[in-house]
Amino acid sequence: MPKTGYFVLHSNVMPKVTAGKYDLVTDQTGLPFDVEAEHTHVTIAAPRFTMPTDQILSSFPPANGEGAFGDRLPQIVLKRRTLPWERNPAGQVAVSTTPWLALVVVAEGEAALSTATPVAQCVTQGTTLLDPQDKDVEQGLYLGVTETVVKKIFPCKEDLELLVHVREVDVNDTELANGDDDGWLAVVLANRLPVFDKVKNASVRYMACLVNLEGQLDALPPPEPVNEDHFHFELAQDWSVLATVNPLGGPDPLVMGGTGLGNVVLPAVGGNIAHGAAPRKGAKAAQAAHAPAAAALAAKQALQSQAPAKVGNALDGSQTMKQAAKGAQWLSASDATKAAALDPDAKKMVRDTMGIGFRYPIEAYAVEKVLRFPVLAHWSFTTSEGATFESLMQDLDVGLLGTMPVAPPASAPPKPGPGPEVVETGHIGLGNRTRRGDPVRAWYRGPCVPFPTARDAAAGSGLPPLAHSADQIRRVVPDGREDLSLAAGFEIGRLIGLSQLSVVSALMRFRSEQFGVGRVREILAQSLPYQMPKLTNGYVDLGRYVALQAMGEMAKYPEKIIGPRRPVADPGRPIAVKGALDEVIAAGMGFDLAAIKKNSDRVGLLAAVAQASVPVASKDGGMRFDDKAVAGLRSALQGELSHALGVAMPKGGLTPVTPVTPVTPVTPVTPVQPTRPVTPVTPTGPVIAVRPVARAAQAAAPHRDALDALIEDAEAQVDNEEEDTP
Repeated sequence: MPKTGYFVLHSNVMPKVTAGKYDLVTDQTGLPFDVEAEHTHVTIAAPRFTMPTDQILSSFPPANGEGAFGDRLPQIVLKRRTLPWERNPAGQVAVSTTPWLALVVVAEGEAALSTATPVAQCVTQGTTLLDPQDKDVEQGLYLGVTETVVKKIFPCKEDLELLVHVREVDVNDTELANGDDDGWLAVVLANRLPVFDKVKNASVRYMACLVNLEGQLDALPPPEPVNEDHFHFELAQDWSVLATVNPLGGPDPLVMGGTGLGNVVLPAVGGNIAHGAAPRKGAKAAQAAHAPAAAALAAKQALQSQAPAKVGNALDGSQTMKQAAKGAQWLSASDATKAAALDPDAKKMVRDTMGIGFRYPIEAYAVEKVLRFPVLAHWSFTTSEGATFESLMQDLDVGLLGTMPVAPPASAPPKPGPGPEVVETGHIGLGNRTRRGDPVRAWYRGPCVPFPTARDAAAGSGLPPLAHSADQIRRVVPDGREDLSLAAGFEIGRLIGLSQLSVVSALMRFRSEQFGVGRVREILAQSLPYQMPKLTNGYVDLGRYVALQAMGEMAKYPEKIIGPRRPVADPGRPIAVKGALDEVIAAGMGFDLAAIKKNSDRVGLLAAVAQASVPVASKDGGMRFDDKAVAGLRSALQGELSHALGVAMPKGGLTPVTPVTPVTPVTPVTPVQPTRPVTPVTPTGPVIAVRPVARAAQAAAPHRDALDALIEDAEAQVDNEEEDTP
């Protein structure tokens, strides 16, 4: 694959077979019995009378375009690389290196573009096509041209292979690939330059038609030697006068009256015989043949009536006539095509609008033979001004800003109007419009000055002051005007920097990373009650810092944050009794109240209670532990404690948690009457021991910082509070 910006040219890419219907015969031999051959019918499809829009990648000049197109050959780029060779123009099945497509460029008045016509009538009478039933559409368009026009502007048979080639480009090259999917493109070139009419100094409207040459290679002109080294505009035939002919009287008045029609040879009385049919007679036949031309004339007159009149210094004397100026005609035609594209039936409207000026009844008036070529695609454009890129560059005034105009000769009259407003410092006065819309005058100077200039520098640093926007370096000079030189230079430099992808990428990274972090820091600084750490070159774990600061605030003000501390011993909350007292006691002790009441009638209440069965913890008076439940509780407690300690001191400060063997269950003892309140002792489960980190471990720990000191102070404060507790 070629590099981006380069392409490889190939003379052609030949398909294996041409388009058409094929019969694949499969025969098997060498068997002791006969096997009937298998026939498989295959149809290879290809465009014939219309080109699908998905196969057209681009065209030049652009459709409905206006400009100086006279220095390049028109072309159309096709998506499928083998498309120009998928049919044999000689009407044969074999593959041929001669393409069956040609791009023909005709000027307005040289040929006629038909309306929708059955495809069988889109070829010249007597032309034999290979498999006439092979048609991709039922109706198509054809280009009607006389033999004279074909000999003058059509390519010869020997040139067809030179006007079609294949380009291999990089598929990632958007400029050359034009959206293609494999990087292979077929290009069909025209053989005619759409030049400007320099003799009449008028714009010329052209139409490019991609035509089918099947069966009509013999109608192409023979090759001729090149006798001229330049190109000039000349109509092969001018049929545009037919638009002004009155069709009501038929062609007889034109012939017998001697009406001048340029170099077009009119037929004898009765018109010419088209396709072997009878001559057209009478006014009705002539009017029917003239209908497309009349419609084209009406459309052109409507366009001319919409053309705006020129005002000011560019007055055009032709505006006083009924016919609009040439430039206005072409401009309005393009505007009409753009307006037609907004119609719901835009496809047909745009095609008909671009066909204005190319639908004259040539076949009804021409004496010589009129040939028909199927048109697969067509578009119109206008060559105007005759200016090229080279001529535009040569006409540029290359004088720098501030260059005084050359003094005119003494004999020449002075030109009205003042010259440019230039001062000795190199500044030039230019019109400026403020942001409020007021028109004012301002000074501007480029980087080149006529003498050394002192630079502005900040006090003490010796460097120019740093600006963040163009408005910061707008200066007001003593005459009251603004000097926009530095502001313009700043804005130009900013735009040049932003045109580089690396600069834009760096700005996007800053916005998503550093700018985002700084924004979060400012939001936390405004919402948190303590000061945020200073920004340094090192890495600060902002989440850990906020967590430790929150722990410190909780240690300072536990009553406000955590809540008041509960006493060691308190009477507890009052117990709410719901229901009868005997039912509550029986439910709490596990008695069967109904059985006790039934037995109390026989032996008495106390004896019934004594005889009732109640759940007992163990026969020996001790408590029974579930080993699996104790292990699960110990593991859960150890995990929660490790997580809490890891948040506070992730890398040091506390030793790993070590489980301790559970203590022996406490045996119930007969209570003694206490002399003072004693805190009730409850049976305890597994004990978790935490010991401080050794000094040696602290010495081997990472570098100490303010967070470590804060943690040690909090631990010392907790130890002191525990020692003070009685």
